[in-house]
Amino acid sequence: MRPMLARAAALILSYVSATALGAVLFVALMQCATAILGPGVMFYRGVGALALVFVLLIAMFLALPSRLVRRVSLDGADSIGAAIVATSLLTAAFVVGPVTVDRSISVFMLSRFDAADHPLTAAEARETFRRVYVDDWAQIDRRLKEQELSGNLEHGEAGWRLTAQGRAFMGTARVMSSLFKGDPRFVGGKD
Repeated sequence: MRPMLARAAALILSYVSATALGAVLFVALMQCATAILGPGVMFYRGVGALALVFVLLIAMFLALPSRLVRRVSLDGADSIGAAIVATSLLTAAFVVGPVTVDRSISVFMLSRFDAADHPLTAAEARETFRRVYVDDWAQIDRRLKEQELSGNLEHGEAGWRLTAQGRAFMGTARVMSSLFKGDPRFVGGKD
């Protein structure tokens, strides 16, 4: 029983260590990615950085002296497991946290209420959204360019058009929305 508890503790410690180290590496890589690649699409920069974090974690764990690894009842496969667990947790945190904040209209609206020196009416919030988010910050243009970079839209003389990849994405989006009872209007349901 004791060896099993020691191994379980070692695994938990390796997962916690990998996740903490991976988080530090991920933030550092995202800072570099932004400086090197520019603003671009945060999600894709993050996926690339997370893939690199995964490889770095495996390399770091495998580089540990074998004596130390055996002493805490771990092996090479455990290093890969720790990297998988850490990268999975970091991916979930990245999508739920920074990506949501970067893309969320709700977060934008809350920031306007936070900056206001008085309560805002619904009409003021609507006008602020249109004026700042849509016009001043050109967020519709940003989304069009991001979707072109993603391969979901193509720009022609007559305007923007959904690509075959974009149609496939919308099919997947409709299935996900249906499964989780999302608002069907966001995936092509009735207005």
